[in-house]
Order: sequence, then structure tokens, then C-alpha cells
Amino acid sequence: MIKLYGNPYSRANRVRWTLEEAGVPYQEENTELGPEGTRSARFLKINPNGHIPVIDDDGFMLYESVPICLYVARKHSPDGLHVKAVQDEARLLQWSVWAMTELEKHIETASLHVTWLPAAARSADKAASEQAEVKRCLGILGEAIKADGHLVAGRFTAADLIVTEVLTNLVHSGVNLGEFPEVNRYVQRHLSRPAAKKAFAGDILKPFLA
Repeated sequence: MIKLYGNPYSRANRVRWTLEEAGVPYQEENTELGPEGTRSARFLKINPNGHIPVIDDDGFMLYESVPICLYVARKHSPDGLHVKAVQDEARLLQWSVWAMTELEKHIETASLHVTWLPAAARSADKAASEQAEVKRCLGILGEAIKADGHLVAGRFTAADLIVTEVLTNLVHSGVNLGEFPEVNRYVQRHLSRPAAKKAFAGDILKPFLA
């Protein structure tokens, strides 16, 4: 059985969702951030970077959320979350990397200056510039899914899962997904999946499914 080190308010959400979609038995060890959790001597032996998620698949240890998702998809859901054609696999990797290096990066920075930083440390200009970048990314995504509602192979794959999970963090960024109806429908459709409802805490789903 796969062991997942994570918690309900971390990037472990995308791994948990992948495991649920793939129907893989797993157990999760709730791992908090900080000296008693991710920075403890015990955990640093599991991931020397001191971050979650990590999986232990019968002794095979893997960290970084996107590689974990793609590993689980390929091993346990090759005809569902993963793909067969080499071109489709390239697109799967493209969108998974894009979700981290473009979309998530700007959502995180906007969220810092809108929500998470102390008021004195926030920059309205930085928030506005990062929100503009988030909207640019949402425009790109909207164009990519316009044809059939998916990113790869005309069906729900790990790419859609990873991108959708990243988008759940929009609620902290000050960007209104309602400005992008195609993307809004995309997110609602995917978060309505039974596996998503099992994977996420209710307060994360509520803003999108209420």
C-alpha cells in the first residue's frame, strides 16, 4: 500500500486526488509544516528538502507533487489518467510543468500580497501585476480547452487534474474565475468528480461548487 506524507492544505491534495482517481489503496500520515513535522530530523530523512508531499510505494520514495502524480497515473491508470501516444505524453508533461512554472507561480505571489503577508508587507502594485499574470494564464488555458474541454487526448487526464488543483488556490489571489466562464466550467466539472470530493477538504471545494 502506498503511504502518503501530506496534509489537507498542501500540494498533497493533487496527489491524494490522483490516488483516488486511480483507485489505489493508500494511507496518509498527516504531516504538518515546521519543526515538529516537515523540518523534524525524522522527516528530513524522508525528504531532505523538508517539504510535502512524499510517497512511499513499497520502499520506492518519491517527492515533488507533479512527478508523484504522473508516476501514479502511469503505473495505476495508464488508460485513464495517463496516455499512450508519445505526443500526448509530451503534452501531458507540458501542461503539468506549465501549471507549476506559470500558473501556480503567479497565483502564489498574488495570494501573498492579497491574503497571506502581514498588511505592512503587502504591495498593491505587486498584487496587481501578479493578478494580471494569473489572468494571462487563464486566457491561455481557456483557449487550450475550448475545443473539447480537456488539455490532452480529448479526455480527463493527469494534466487536467494538476491544473485544476492549482486553480483551487485562486480564492486567495483576488482573481475572480467568473471572468473566465470556460475555465470556471472546467474547474467545476472536475471538482464535481467523486474522487475529487473524496480528496479535498470541504472548505476547499465550497467556493467552486456552492
